[in-house]
Amino acid sequence: MDDLSRRFDEGLAATRAAGLVARDYFARRRELTVETKGPQDFVSMADREVEHLLVARLRALFSDDSVLGEEHGRQGEGRICWVIDPIDGTSNFVRGIALWCVSVGVLVDNVPMLGFVYDPVRDEMFAGRRGAGATCNGRPMRASAAGVDTARINLGFGLRQQPERFATVMQRLVAQGAEFSRFGSAAISLAYVADGRLEGFWENRINAWDVCAGLVLAVEAGAVVEDFFGGEGPARANRCVAAAPGVIAALRAAIA
Repeated sequence: MDDLSRRFDEGLAATRAAGLVARDYFARRRELTVETKGPQDFVSMADREVEHLLVARLRALFSDDSVLGEEHGRQGEGRICWVIDPIDGTSNFVRGIALWCVSVGVLVDNVPMLGFVYDPVRDEMFAGRRGAGATCNGRPMRASAAGVDTARINLGFGLRQQPERFATVMQRLVAQGAEFSRFGSAAISLAYVADGRLEGFWENRINAWDVCAGLVLAVEAGAVVEDFFGGEGPARANRCVAAAPGVIAALRAAIA
């Protein structure tokens, strides 16, 4: 078994185990102390504990690898980097809205190679390996074949972005006949693009831990994806664009 295959197997198991812990916290969410890191930017003990469990497990298995987590930053300097969002969609999580997931991606020399997005409420594991396809609970995924006039595109937004730009993109998509939504979880959105449930996802400025895993899924399922990392690594925020082949031109026109 090559090193990447071993990381795929161990990453899959670790992500699932972390998701079950997160699901238990979700069931007991009214007991959690919720803090804010900024306007509409929530964090709870569940986020920190799930990330701690993932980091401890993965670093015990792969001590030479580095880890980048949303809550605790980067640890190590290895060329293989695990990029972790312990609960993507925390705002939904703390409100009791079941649109959140555990997201774990793997970069090798700043190229996304493995991705795991686990929705423990629905028990859906989205997993992909660069060059080997992407699956949902073992079933192969393919991006949608829809055109823009039957498309639904998920739009991401944060308060550090310009609301006018978000509104302009939304208006341009609607003018082309598309529908839009906003889930509050980029990782779930990208997994749904990979599985043909959505035709696209865009957010103008987002962090690597939100999208690393989902980008692997989308690429491997046949979606068109912009190069988020550009060889520069996971430290910087960037624009994220992913769409089904029949919709990418319309999405690019809307965000131009």
